[in-house]
Amino acid sequence: MAVDMVALKPPAGLHDLVVQRLSAGPLGDADRVLIEEVADEVMGLIRGFLPHHDCSLIEAVRRFHDDNWLAASRFAGGEGSAPARADAARRLVRERVDAAFGSSAADVLMHTAIVRGCLDPHGGHLVAQRELHVSRATFYRALRRARGRLSDAD
Repeated sequence: MAVDMVALKPPAGLHDLVVQRLSAGPLGDADRVLIEEVADEVMGLIRGFLPHHDCSLIEAVRRFHDDNWLAASRFAGGEGSAPARADAARRLVRERVDAAFGSSAADVLMHTAIVRGCLDPHGGHLVAQRELHVSRATFYRALRRARGRLSDAD
């Protein structure tokens, strides 16, 4: 008897629920940015207990400049030349990345870290860190949270 493995991940609204509960409870008087950071840490703990799931959006971000990989990915359209499919995949990945983040200060930091650090051909981690005027540790923490958000959006 074959058993299909089911990839588990926290529900998309769980992060918002954690923020709501922390705001109403022990961190009610805390700054919203602190509450968001604590919620991100709680989500990281929850993810640690779940089996790893397909991170294809994260992999597409990692390979954003690899035309061959993008052209063969699930983000590419089925028609056209390889460069046209890669361009279509890039547009879709960028749309998915943009849709994963809101307008809060924490979301803007995460979005800028992932876009400038990974997607922008003239960017990179060091460029993004300098433009954001944050320490190396803060930048990589924001990048890790951004990747977690993309994992939730996938």
